[in-house]
Amino acid sequence: MNPFRGLLVKELKIMKSHFYGVILTLFFTVLIGFALTHYFKEGNILPAFLFALFFAHILFYPIFILYSLNFETKTQGWLHNPNRGSYLLSSKLVAISIYFVMSIVITIFLAIGSYYYNPGVSFYDNIPVVLPLYLLLFITCLSFYFGLWFCFYWFVYYSLKNVPILGRVRSVSLFIIVVVQMFISGLIGESDWYKQLVHMSELDLNVDWLHFNFFVQSDGFTFNMADSTISIVEILLYIVTASLLFITSTWLLEKKVEV
Repeated sequence: MNPFRGLLVKELKIMKSHFYGVILTLFFTVLIGFALTHYFKEGNILPAFLFALFFAHILFYPIFILYSLNFETKTQGWLHNPNRGSYLLSSKLVAISIYFVMSIVITIFLAIGSYYYNPGVSFYDNIPVVLPLYLLLFITCLSFYFGLWFCFYWFVYYSLKNVPILGRVRSVSLFIIVVVQMFISGLIGESDWYKQLVHMSELDLNVDWLHFNFFVQSDGFTFNMADSTISIVEILLYIVTASLLFITSTWLLEKKVEV
């Protein structure tokens, strides 16, 4: 068997029970939305719950990567694994991606079922067809990016165990590292040269298919992405950062950090 395929199968088995928990959470949340819809006689409540579940997938990669990495603390399996660190980490990310797609598909089918159950609600009238695809891309990229940061911090935390003095106060050391990293990122983000680069590469997304407003009776909330912009420089920066996080994490992993 191909080494990567074997690692992928192992990761899928490890995360399977956790994924079942996600599915139960999805259906339980839908049942709550369904009950509230009938109790308040407001058809927009259930679609709102499904919309919230859709956005909740931002937490999918961070939660699953921490679950998988914490499993390694119990087994210590990778200390004796001859495969490359990129294989070990990639198998986790690919397995999470498979479960992520499955969870998203289930959520979409639940939303479609909600629509056919009560097609007259105003919620669906306000959603352009292309908007969910745009949001799906945004949620997937953001969740994956956060997952890489969680993975990086996890490896740094356990790598500090082998550093004299710092190893005794790993939690404090990691907190300081996070604060320093956020401080430096803030300085760069507020610098004039960075703002100019971002502004020069901005693309305006002020288009009709990003308009979306949602209200429940006389009260409610508004979700409007019509005035959004994206920056090519920021996108490239996120890609470079994600690549560096992956490379650094695999390097720390290949050092056979003891957890």
